[in-house]
Amino acid sequence: MNEILHTRHYLNASECNAQRRISLPLLVQRLIEIATDHATQLGVGPADLRVNSLAWVLSRLTLEMKAFPSINSYYSLNTWVESINRHFTERCFSITDGDGNPLGYARTVWIAIDLESRRGGDMTDIMAHAPLVAEPCPIARGSKIPTVTAPDLVRSHRFSYCDIDFNRHVNSCRYIEALLNDRDVEFYDSHAITRFEIAYMDEIHYNDLVEIRRSTTGNSSTYEITRDGNPATRARITYS
Repeated sequence: MNEILHTRHYLNASECNAQRRISLPLLVQRLIEIATDHATQLGVGPADLRVNSLAWVLSRLTLEMKAFPSINSYYSLNTWVESINRHFTERCFSITDGDGNPLGYARTVWIAIDLESRRGGDMTDIMAHAPLVAEPCPIARGSKIPTVTAPDLVRSHRFSYCDIDFNRHVNSCRYIEALLNDRDVEFYDSHAITRFEIAYMDEIHYNDLVEIRRSTTGNSSTYEITRDGNPATRARITYS
């Protein structure tokens, strides 16, 4: 049993964004993949939880990057469990380049939802299978993201078939793509994401029509995705 799981990846051209680096949605997808693999190794993967009608759901993600992996280069991911209780678990990540130099870190909060009620399940039985690791994760936990009250952008967005995952709700990365698409290519040519926070508050499903609201102050933008006027997701992006 590996208390810290390590994976090594190669970033080819087909996986890069217009800036010839790994895109934020793809990096988050890789983090989710290694988290799933590690949970499976620990005996609490998706198949293990389904026996008890539970499923892992990403509740919160905080990511800080000094630089993103670039085209035709190797990068590595490491993940470990920092804390766990009956209601949620905190999992951390480090991202390094091919020589082992740190590129960034991430913190995530996961809950196990009951597949029938779609509410948080009791994680008491899971706790014994998750060894805690005192590995430092030198970024602050995500802070409360406020509602957007004075938006500088408001637009509608409908989630479609390719946005839905095996839990039959919108995939975590599709929210991120919807937010990033509010900026044009030229903006990302001159701005780099240094910190990203997202809080998933309610499930969104196939064909749901949502409203995306954005408020920008200085080098930081706050986002809110609402459905029928109710908040489903909030996010904050800081640029350099």
